[in-house]
Amino acid sequence: MIYCLFLIYEPVNLEKSLLRLHRFLTSSGTKAKILVINNGEQIHSSSLNNIEFIPGDNRYFEFSGWQAGKQYLEKNYTLQDGDLFCFANDTFDKNHYFSRLTAWLYNLKSKQAAKRQRGFILGRVDSRNTEYKVDKLPLSKWISSYFFVLDYTAFQALVFLNTRLCSAVKEVTDESIYFDQTVVDTPMQEHINSWLRPTGKGWYRAHSSDNDVIRNKSVAILHEKYLSAVLMARNIEFIHVYSGRIGRIVHKFDKRIQRYRLRYRKSSETSGS
Repeated sequence: MIYCLFLIYEPVNLEKSLLRLHRFLTSSGTKAKILVINNGEQIHSSSLNNIEFIPGDNRYFEFSGWQAGKQYLEKNYTLQDGDLFCFANDTFDKNHYFSRLTAWLYNLKSKQAAKRQRGFILGRVDSRNTEYKVDKLPLSKWISSYFFVLDYTAFQALVFLNTRLCSAVKEVTDESIYFDQTVVDTPMQEHINSWLRPTGKGWYRAHSSDNDVIRNKSVAILHEKYLSAVLMARNIEFIHVYSGRIGRIVHKFDKRIQRYRLRYRKSSETSGS
């Protein structure tokens, strides 16, 4: 069985996204269940089978929502060794292009990993030539949280929320973000500031968001890094879905299509205004 926790907040073409998710989840013949975690205020429904809608928690973006979803799943379903789990947020097919080739890579690599060992997480793995520390746990790579797949061993090890991280942002100004230095080391502080308070390229909403949004986004980034740091400390294998020659080709293809989609979207908005 594969369970998918699909978190939504912004208005999305939900039926299209669910169809794409369902096609990916069932393409290998595996039974699938999709739980849509609603972190927004809109009421949603779907005509598809095996879709369940549950309320989320948007205090810390997808991480508080996924914490609510994980707790719901553990309480209401009988999970077992051999199950797989997919986590996706509503940017997976909006800010990224999730092609059939990418779906094929996820299916192929998850099958290979399940045969090889227990304890893996599969997704886009980002890395830097810098060691960061979040609540004293080191990391130099992390899983990108818009879409990832993991087995039951890794699922049990997931930690989505850390109370020390929730209060780690001490002050946000228009120029900088200030952190509790006992929780967030200097390299991680610089990393987050370069993304959310950029002088050049950064988060696409960095210049249009108020300080409260920047604070919450900072806490969400800390939790994204902490999630990976915890899994690394528990010896979970990280698998980069786009590794290898074929993976790199697929990634380039997806990025090219996404750039085209963004240009088309902007031109449509311009012509419609």
